[in-house]
Amino acid sequence: MAIVFIVVGVLLVLIAFMLIRTAQLGQASEPVSKIEMPLVDTKEISQHLSEMIQIQSISKEGIGNADPKPFLEIHAWMEKTYPLLTNRLEKTTINTCSLLFRLPGSDTSLAPVLFNAHMDVVPVDDSTLPEWKVEPFSGAIREGYVWGRGAIDMKGQAVGLLESMEALLREGYAPKRTIYLAFGHDEEVMGFEGSKKIVEHLKAQGVQLSAMLDEGGFIATDVLPGVSEPFAMVGISEKGYLTLKLQAFATPGHSSQPPRQTAIGVIARAIALLDDHPMPAHLEYFLPTLMSLAHLLPFGQRFVIANAWLFKGALINSLSRSQQLNASLRTTHAVTIINGGIKDNVLPASVTAKVNLRTLPGESIESVIAYVTKVIKDPRVKVSIDEENGGWESSAISPVDTPAYRSLDLVTRQVFDNVPVAPFVFLAATDSRHYQSICGNIFKFSPVLLSLGELQGMHGINERILQKSFTKMVVFYMRIMRVWGDAEF
Repeated sequence: MAIVFIVVGVLLVLIAFMLIRTAQLGQASEPVSKIEMPLVDTKEISQHLSEMIQIQSISKEGIGNADPKPFLEIHAWMEKTYPLLTNRLEKTTINTCSLLFRLPGSDTSLAPVLFNAHMDVVPVDDSTLPEWKVEPFSGAIREGYVWGRGAIDMKGQAVGLLESMEALLREGYAPKRTIYLAFGHDEEVMGFEGSKKIVEHLKAQGVQLSAMLDEGGFIATDVLPGVSEPFAMVGISEKGYLTLKLQAFATPGHSSQPPRQTAIGVIARAIALLDDHPMPAHLEYFLPTLMSLAHLLPFGQRFVIANAWLFKGALINSLSRSQQLNASLRTTHAVTIINGGIKDNVLPASVTAKVNLRTLPGESIESVIAYVTKVIKDPRVKVSIDEENGGWESSAISPVDTPAYRSLDLVTRQVFDNVPVAPFVFLAATDSRHYQSICGNIFKFSPVLLSLGELQGMHGINERILQKSFTKMVVFYMRIMRVWGDAEF
């Protein structure tokens, strides 16, 4: 009987401990006071965004393949549209097409901050044109939106930065610390000729940044199951990128006398094994995101998150059911290209498949290749890094217990009505990864409220940004430029 009492006592203590953890997790941040919002001319800034969208600065694959004409047109448009910025800030043209602007600060002991955007956009698939409500490069303004390729990725942010700096200069703003605005021209094709060259220039000048802000997470709705309220997602790291090539070779011959398995069959089996054995999930990188948003969730879900040490397996299984959330838990793979065979009655001599992986922090290119090789476990399949696309490691994780992040969190809640803010690992690639050698506080955040439907327009059909959301973006940039520009962190 004594043993029973001891067991019950231990269980009660454990339950009490878990309930306390849940109660502590279920608390929202203290609300911040509203700030006086600057007046922004929505009609004017929308027109400016429309004009930039109309310049078809489409990325072209391959290093050195950029057509400079549309980017030089953007440069000229900037000079006409933002005369204070282009005349008062120091301007450096990088590699013909990219731009770097510098507003000197009064205190040279403070390391600069940098705000980044890219001027290039992805092309529009001609087959999707009938599904567009407007011509993709028309920059049409209708139904309360600015429409067109680049509206949210990321000419909206580029114009938002330009508008904000122009407005601050008009007010006579002079920062304590130096502020840079950087505009790369090839982010959509890896950024090697744009942002990478900008970083090389800054390094040559001996510049070390105290913080930078680039594209990344949005203020999202209907992304996390059980949460209908909007919340802001700030990227503090981003996944690595890797394309592997799987190759199988065989003796060509007549298809009337086939071997048990053709080279295509060998590759198909390898792909099936990869699909059946995804890389292991790691909760530790997504758990801080969940904990930041837990107060929005029902008690049962908060209880599980607060006690993830006990419910780790159940939590991973639940999150893995969502395509988007599953990608936050593990290194993902996607077979994107298969080549093989020349004729329907000829056995293929070789077959190649390309597998694109996005690697989670904590996993390396080497460890991922080892895992893929182990899963396939077939000497007939050669696994190698694709020489055309290659890859890079995941980026370092920027700390959230710093003045730079805390002030970003504060400004986000000030401008966007106390919206909850959560750090996360960004799933795609950005130009900001090139800045790691000169900056330890890199944040990936696009300050705009997007519905799931609007978010799907990015790289897709009917890309658009709500005019009132774009206006708030400009307000946010004006505020964060002032805060970071005057802070002494």
